[in-house]
Amino acid sequence: MMSDFDRYEDSNVTELVKRFDEMLKSGEQFYFDVDEFEDIIDFYFSKDNIRNVNKAIRYASEQHPHAVVFMLRKAQLFASANKTQKALDLLTKVENLDPFNSELFMTKGAIYSKMKKYDKAIEEYNKAINDSVDLDEIYIDIAFEYENLNNYQKAIDYLSKSLNINPDNDSAIYEIAYCFEHTAQLEKSIDYFNNFLDNNPYSVIAWYNLGIVYNLLELYEKSIEAFDFAIAIDKNFSSAYFYKGNSLICLERYREAIEVFKETLVLEIADAYTYYYMGECYEKIKNFDEALRYYKKAIKIDKSIADAWIGLGSVLDDTDKTKEGFMCFQKAVELEPLNPEYRYMLADAQLKLKLYDDAIASFRKVSQLDLANEDIWLDYSDAHIKTGNYTLAIETIRKGIEQQPENFSLTYRLANYLLKNNQIKEACKTLETALQMNYSKHCEFLEYEPGLLRNQQIMDLIELYKK
Repeated sequence: MMSDFDRYEDSNVTELVKRFDEMLKSGEQFYFDVDEFEDIIDFYFSKDNIRNVNKAIRYASEQHPHAVVFMLRKAQLFASANKTQKALDLLTKVENLDPFNSELFMTKGAIYSKMKKYDKAIEEYNKAINDSVDLDEIYIDIAFEYENLNNYQKAIDYLSKSLNINPDNDSAIYEIAYCFEHTAQLEKSIDYFNNFLDNNPYSVIAWYNLGIVYNLLELYEKSIEAFDFAIAIDKNFSSAYFYKGNSLICLERYREAIEVFKETLVLEIADAYTYYYMGECYEKIKNFDEALRYYKKAIKIDKSIADAWIGLGSVLDDTDKTKEGFMCFQKAVELEPLNPEYRYMLADAQLKLKLYDDAIASFRKVSQLDLANEDIWLDYSDAHIKTGNYTLAIETIRKGIEQQPENFSLTYRLANYLLKNNQIKEACKTLETALQMNYSKHCEFLEYEPGLLRNQQIMDLIELYKK
């Protein structure tokens, strides 16, 4: 809606504003031509000094009563104050005086957008196309309106038009990448960026976004290659280092990832997630001291990162400090109570600490949050076994079978529990059912209770179904 505010740092504009301020203080009348008043008004707009915008428009209108531009600025002032109808009424008068003014249509488009009348905004922006020097910006504005209408394909079309005119518009590159991702057209976005880079090989933002797309498609080697091109063009582009590190983690190249993240720390203020990922890398290579150090650094910067609390808890648990790890898992669950993975880890720690009732409650919650988890019913029911409550263990595993009838491990485990509860006949019948469904998983049955290897009746039954 406004002009390019960069020019307001220009010394000429500064002098104009000083003269205007002097005029306001002295009460005298100084003359400014139309362009000078326009610069003064736009300067105050850029500084959000609405009071002086109003004064400048009033003086400008008095000195140049036939200048349409000041009616436009007044309409923009009304719009900024949410007086949209007043703004539109004034713009109707402007249109009668100057029906081909592109700024008029841009202003109307912006107002309709603010009113959430996106179709009408697009209609007005389209009117501005024939008489505008900033055609690339108009195309971007139209693209935003199509995004507001959830028509991302149209948005892509207009962003592409904008970038054909001005390929250096980094915000448009980010936006078109967002639209491709939002419409799940990741393969198409790869084609687009590769074609774009054929013509604009030094576009660091295009290489960066191409790397992001490859990362999302799990083409990590290609993503690293794209990030390397971005870094070669701009060695200080910290985000490219960060996401390159992320891709290296996905390839389990943890030592390389650590070095890349260190580059990120040199280039920008320490970020909690950078520390978190470094902690994860050190944990993966079993350097627990460094893992602890970086997880703690992440938490010190941002205590709300649940992943960092989980990482810290995991390292403490792995180094025989389960009690301290348990407290970290608790913190993570407090931060993200609907995350089944975090609750699972909390439940495991509670089991180790023999907090059986708490563990059972945690496993129950996991079973509600993650119905597809293949292990939860085994661990949930086994927690009842640890308390000696075979009846509840059997009841729980039966619920699991109802939820996951194709999970044959559950049927074998039911046979285990029935044997423990001296329900021999039903146990053998259940074992036969499991052997018929999936013979190979009988190993899990024997691993859970190795003593069954000495039970001739059970071993004969297993041998029978092998034949």
